[in-house]
Amino acid sequence: MEEFSIGMVVVTLWETFRWLAVIGALAGLFALVVLWRSLWRARRRNLGAWRLFRRGVIVMLVVALILTPFVPTWTMAPIGDLRGIADYVVAFGMALAPAALAGVFWVYLGSLRTASRPARA
Repeated sequence: MEEFSIGMVVVTLWETFRWLAVIGALAGLFALVVLWRSLWRARRRNLGAWRLFRRGVIVMLVVALILTPFVPTWTMAPIGDLRGIADYVVAFGMALAPAALAGVFWVYLGSLRTASRPARA
């Protein structure tokens, strides 16, 4: 594990995915900015930012569960490759990436609601 470093991960991602790795990193950064702004907006409007965040996490987990059986398809593996618990855990982890975007989108839409009580001064 001595050779393991952030630089090695970046080089491996670049050699494997080229510009798709850069686009994925930018999409992740954009999702974090949207999440932060949405929670800030929800807090400012007294919408219950923590409750909205928890709902976003629940949406993310449900979407990841739905997408887990389809992971072999988008990794070009045979569909019957999900055999053991370790396969399902890894597939679920891979499904969390697109599911996180769905959770961020849920939080964003929830933050656009209007407050039921007056905003803080």
